[in-house]
Formats: sequence, structure tokens, C-alpha cells
Amino acid sequence: MRVNLLGTVELVSAGSAPVQLGAAKRRTVLAALALELNRVVSGDRLLSIVWNGAPPPQAKAALQGHVAQLRKVLGPGLDLVTRAPGYLLEGERSAVDVFVFEDLVRGAREAVDDQTAVEQLTAALKLWRGPFLTDVPSPGLGEATAAKLEELRLVAVQDMAERLLRLDRAGDAVTALAPLAESYPLREPLVAKLVLALHRAGRQAESLALFHRTRKRLVDELGVDPGPELRAAYQAVLAVEEPPEVAGGPAQLPREHRGFVGRETELADLDDCLTGQDSAIGLLVGPPGVGKTALALRWAHRVAPGFPDGQLFLDLRGFDETEPVDPRTALMGFLRTLGLADSQISSTLDEQAAQYRSLLADKRVLVVLDNARSVGQVRPLLPGSAHCLVLVTSRHGLNDLVVTEGASVVPVTTLERTAAADLLVGMLGRRRTDLEPEATAELVELCDRLPLALRIAGARLTSRPRWTIRSLVDELHDEQSRLAALSLPEARRGVRAALAVSYRELPEGAARMFRRLGLHPGTDLDCYAAAALLDINVATARTHLRTAAYANLLHESTPDRYSRHDLVRLFARHLVATEPGEDNAVSTERLLDYYLHVADTARAHLADHVRPFGDPVHPPASFPVLSSHNDAVHWFTLEEANLRLVLEIAANNRHHERTWKLALCLDAFYFRRGNRVDRLNAFRVGLHAARALDDSHAEAMLLLRMSATLADLGRLEDAVWESSRAVQLAAGDPHLECAALDSLGYSLLAAGEFEKARDRTTEALTVARDIGDVRAQATVLNNLANVLLGMNEADEALQCMKEALWLLASVALSTSHVTALHTAGSALWQLGRTAEALQFQVDGLELAEQLGDQYQAAACHRAIGDALEQIGGAHVATPHWQAAVRLYRELRLADAEELTAKLARREPAAG
Repeated sequence: MRVNLLGTVELVSAGSAPVQLGAAKRRTVLAALALELNRVVSGDRLLSIVWNGAPPPQAKAALQGHVAQLRKVLGPGLDLVTRAPGYLLEGERSAVDVFVFEDLVRGAREAVDDQTAVEQLTAALKLWRGPFLTDVPSPGLGEATAAKLEELRLVAVQDMAERLLRLDRAGDAVTALAPLAESYPLREPLVAKLVLALHRAGRQAESLALFHRTRKRLVDELGVDPGPELRAAYQAVLAVEEPPEVAGGPAQLPREHRGFVGRETELADLDDCLTGQDSAIGLLVGPPGVGKTALALRWAHRVAPGFPDGQLFLDLRGFDETEPVDPRTALMGFLRTLGLADSQISSTLDEQAAQYRSLLADKRVLVVLDNARSVGQVRPLLPGSAHCLVLVTSRHGLNDLVVTEGASVVPVTTLERTAAADLLVGMLGRRRTDLEPEATAELVELCDRLPLALRIAGARLTSRPRWTIRSLVDELHDEQSRLAALSLPEARRGVRAALAVSYRELPEGAARMFRRLGLHPGTDLDCYAAAALLDINVATARTHLRTAAYANLLHESTPDRYSRHDLVRLFARHLVATEPGEDNAVSTERLLDYYLHVADTARAHLADHVRPFGDPVHPPASFPVLSSHNDAVHWFTLEEANLRLVLEIAANNRHHERTWKLALCLDAFYFRRGNRVDRLNAFRVGLHAARALDDSHAEAMLLLRMSATLADLGRLEDAVWESSRAVQLAAGDPHLECAALDSLGYSLLAAGEFEKARDRTTEALTVARDIGDVRAQATVLNNLANVLLGMNEADEALQCMKEALWLLASVALSTSHVTALHTAGSALWQLGRTAEALQFQVDGLELAEQLGDQYQAAACHRAIGDALEQIGGAHVATPHWQAAVRLYRELRLADAEELTAKLARREPAAG
């Protein structure tokens, strides 16, 4: 049984008999599930699709009815199952005509034999019975897919026409192209193919008329002249009456790489910056193994018909183990190709370049220069003709080519996930990859979506048909051996070899910097962290990093911040581990102290009651200046992943003091975000280090914060136990004792022991007043107010909050202000003063968003929703509740589920 979507929606039995589906909405459900074959479609999404974003209250029951009816008519090969959070249509790709169409077109592209390709494309195009999803009344269901499929259909017709012309079947090509050319009269590649097909079918007059008609429409409607492909087709027709002075021309382009995938964006960029331009120079720049040559050849073959005087190609070998090709050697080869005998070729480089330009004057020639190492290699090979085009590939930026010659740069990065997976499918076959979709996805990421690495991995699996994809994934998970596994030692090729050539080109300072980066655990870093590794100033580090980026070993993602692929990170780690003369332990300590120093500065802007740790053992020579709360949040956000990894390094290497201090710094950020799960993980690491040092002060600081997190997560007995322990350890330090008592009060409040909570919090308030700490007093008063609210003593709670807000008016804005506004609003709510409560929550939300406090923002959204429900009904409250749910989910808190359930209960009232 199969589902047809290329036209009206059909369910067809094994005997090709259509099955009656009934209601239009049932066809929509089937189409939505078929388009996501073997993937779960949530119930909410189905409701939105089927009812165009506005499902009525009875929609859920109706959807269940449609699913039940579909199950009755589905036969062998298709199974509709319920799977949280919705439904799943299971079956082979061959059960849905859309996927059959895509597979046939892909197979045709990879087919070497033209006849085979034509047969596959003919079969693919026969699947179209009309516009995609003709009878589905849901505009949002297939708009994006329809555009993609229509484009694929047009390209398939163009490809088939090209293959038919090669087979001397010009009449069949005309039959295939003519109807679409009427529908898409300004699609130049389509019209160009039809111009050639009519010409080769002996219909020159029609061919020329079509060109002139299209040219006029392009000028009148778009204001542009025909592009190179259409102009080349026109010249081919004219060639019958007016043969060129020189018959034929060089055709040196190598064949396209088999299994080329993706790169639609880069191909479009090349079209935009090079097509129709005079004397254009394109520069494809990217790291080793990213597929620059394959991309250059794909585009060059596409535009080659627009260069009737020939195509020149040369691999300049700028990054081979051997010496790069000398410009004189390159020119000698080109001059011979263009018809000069050795005796006619001049002896000097300048004279040879002049001869080369003279031979190409007034000609349309495409020149592809692959693997250029320097501008000096390229410049003598640039034609002087205004009608020639040059495409250069390089690992280097070749900025001088941009400045002096006006070259257009198209960066080549790693493949998108879908394209990378398609590359593996092309090598291994869909049957094999579909059996292990999760392993295939992991393999794509372990190869950094780098075509070279993916092809080596695919080759290893192809040569070992009994291996599972999972077995190779498990091997590559071992970082120690991943680079070796992605190499072909017998051919001295692979990821490591490609990176080694670029590394060996670096000047010594940049090379040493690149090696040192092997000690940094992340995939991105800034100039300051790099400077810390070498104990140098940031200006020198910036110079070295830019040199490595010029060689495409790093990528400057934002000013002064550099990213690298994981395989590059492993290569740098291999270098730093194997090259002698480097003190890795000291460099690692410098890196840890750099992050600790800046994180401690940032912590002071985010958390109350912060006492700086003091200078680390290795104070950094350069570091970013963080002068505000926003600076601190921005830095923590950028460096969070690195800080996690640095904390792990500190813990694993038994840098115990650095470990617990880093854990406290991370906690300041996580507390501001309301991120309880990550707070708890950081506390565990920090506590292990503090206890290893037998540092009771550090342990108390960690425990009192940890207990509040445990209370928020509902682990109430653990919270009370840990905060009680913190009170014991804090004895003798009034500041720490105040915080520990307040934390114990908070834990007891969460446990519902209100009397004990009030006693401990009152003790904390007495200590805070004795030491004169304004923020501490406000914090404790806030907790005391919450205890009183739990005891239904809202008037006393409001008095506490008035005092807290009065105290906070004398200090800089912080998260304490948000908490105080929220608690004051809660007291007013309990007193029935809804309008006043609402205003306090609105003020709290505004400040929470300003400070980046996600948890308090969620709490304020929720409270605003509660107030609005009482004032105007659930429909005005719902947007705030939904905003709270989104924030709770980002923070991975159970509050999200509780509030979602509340929303579900209010749904009928909202409708």
C-alpha cells in the first residue's frame, strides 16, 4: 500500500486500486503523517495543520476519529501508531510517492550512463499527477515542501533534457521542456536547454525566436540581459551560420565528484557574484577537506556552456606534501594548451603572462585554479579579457586578490546536517543507513560534517559490509584515536594529513599558539584565553590567531572570538601532547586562573554578598574589562560551555581550590538564570573539592546555596539537612552564618515547617542587622515575608517587604529587587489588592528581563497571568502563562508541566 501526494492525496492498495478516504480533513491528516514518514508528529501540530491554526474545542476528539478511520483502511506496508506526543506513520520510503520521486532524481544524478539516468528521471516525472497536495485545504502544510519539490521537478526536467541531448534525442528533449518553458518563461536554464533542443531538432527559426522573446521579457520585466548559459545556447545556434574562427577549445575540467550533495547556498552565491559579470574572479575559501574542489567543479560544469572558447583547469598543489606549482610552469602548460609550440613561448614570466593574455583577448574562457597557496601563484594566470571568468579555491583568504583584483569571496563551511547525511546515504545505500538512523546522525557529527572525513568513514564501512555503522561510531567516540581512524595511511591522505600541511605553513609564533590551543577544551575561545595559555599580551595573541585563521585552521566567528571544528581541536591536542619543550601543566594552570579571575569579576555583578577571591596564582596579563551587569551576563553566556569544561579539567587534575571557586562563579550565573539542575551539578563538583581540602568555610558557602536548590527541586529533607550542616560550619563568620541561617529558613519554609522557618529567618535577620549589611537584611526580610505568607499573615509579610524595598532603594539594582517586587506583589494578592499586586509583578517582570533573570521572569509572568485571569478572564491571562511555561522549559523545571496542566484546564473557558 502506498500514499500519493504529487497531485491529489491518494491511498492506493497493492492492486493499485484507490481507497476511499472520505473527509478532506482525513486526507490532510494522512498527508501530514506521510510527509513525516517514520517521525512522530505531535497532536498539537496535527490540530494546527488540520484546522489552520484555530482548532475548535472538539478538534482533539475529531482528530482521534480521523486516526481511527485511517487505521481501518491502511494495509500492508503502512502502520499508524500512537507514540507520545502524537502519532507516527511507519513504512518504507517506497510507500510515499514524494520520497520515491526524490530517490529516483538522486539516483539519476549519480548515474554515469545517460540512458539509465533518462529512464530514472522519466519514472520520477511520471509520478506527478498534478500540483502537490492539490486537494488539501491546509495552506501551512506543504508550502515549503511544495516549493522544494517544484524546484526539484524543474531541475529533473532540465537534467533529463541534457541527457537526452547527449543521446541525440533532441525531439524528446523538446517534448519534455516545452510545457514547462511556457509556465516558467523567465527561468533561463530551462529556456537555454529548450533553445539548444529546438536547434538540434532542426527547428532553428523557433529556437532563435524563443531566445529573442525571452531576452525581451528579461529586459522588460526584470531589467537584466540574458545570463551566460542562455547566451551560450544562442551562440550555439548562430554557429551553424557563423562558425568560430578557431574550431573548438580546451575542455580541461575534470569530471564532477560522484555523490556531490548540498551546497545550494554556495552555488547560488557563486551565481550572484559571478554570473553576467565582466572579468569576474571568484574565490572559494575554506578549511582542509571541506569540499572546495568538488563545489568548484559542480559550478564550473554548470556554467561551462557559457564559455564556448573553452575551459582551463589547473591544480596548483598549494597544500600538497610537494612544492606548489610554479607560475611559470603553470603558464607553460596553459600556453601549450592554447596552441603555442615550446619554441614560441617566451622565456620570462612577465612575457609569458603577456602572451597568455593576448591569446585570451576577445575570447570567453573559464579558468579554474584549484588549491592556490598565494596570490603570487594566481596573479600571472589571470586573463586580461573582459569576457573570461576565473574561479580560485584556497585554504587561505588571499585578501590581496580581493583588494587589488576585486575578487568575490564565497566561504565554504562544513555541510549542513541533511546534506552530510545524504553523502553517507549515497556511499552506503539507504537500506543500510535507515537501519541505524541514530548511529548515522552521530557519525555525521563525529566527522564534523566535513566531506573528507565523511568520505573516509563511508569508504571504511563500504569496504566492510558486515560492520554496523554503530561499530564505527563507537570507535570514533575515542578521541585518542579518532584522527587516525579518519585517515588513509596507505595513501598519506586523510584529515590529519590535510591539517598537518596547513599547520606546517604557520610561522613559529602562530604555530606555537596553535599547539597551545590543544590544551583548551572548547571548540571556541577568545583572544584573552589564548593569550593566557602563552602568558602573552592580547595584541600578540590576536596576531597569531588571525594568522591561523588565514590558514583556515580557525574561524573568526565574531571579532576577537575564534571557533574550530572538533577534529581541529583533536589535531591541536595531538600536537601539544607529542611536541617536546612545552610545559603543559603550567599553561593549563594559567588557563584555569584566567577563567577564574574573569568569572570572579563577573560574579560580583550578578550576585549579592560577594567577597572577591583575590588574585590567582597566575594573574592573566590581559583580560576583558567587565564593568556592568550586562557585561557579566554576556561574558558568562559566551563562556558557559568553556567554563563547564574548565571546571571538569580543574576537578580531574585535583586543583581543588580552583575547582570550588569556579563552581561558585558558575553558580552565580546559573542562579541568575534560575538554572537549578546545572547549579546542583556544579555544587557537587565544588563540594568534592572543598572536602578534599578540608575547607569548612568553602563547604559552608557551597552547602547553603545547594540547600536552596534542593528545596526548589522538591528534595526537602536533603535541603534541610544540608542547610543545617552549613549553619554548623559557618560558626564564627557572621556574614556566612547569616546566609546559612537564611538558607535553613528557606528550606524549612519549603518543607512546610513554618514556625521553625520563622525562627531561623528571624535569627538571620538579627545577625544581618548586627553586621549592618543592607542587602543581607533585604534578602532575609524577603524570605521572612514568604514564611509569613505561608502562615496566612499577609499584613505582616507586606510590612517586611516595605522595609526590604526601602533598604534596597539605597543600593544598586540586582536580582534582590526583582525578588522583593515579586514577593510584595504576592502579599498584596493574598490581601485581595489585585490591581496593586499586578503592578508590582509587571514592575518585577520588567526588571527581571532587564537583568536576564529567567526564573524570576517566569515567576512574574505566572503571577501576572493569575491576576489577569481574575480581572479579565483566562483568555487575557494565557499569553503570560504560556511565556512562563516557555521559560520553565528552558530551565528544565517541573513548574512547566504543572502550569501546562493548568492551561489545559482553562482551555474550554478560553474558547
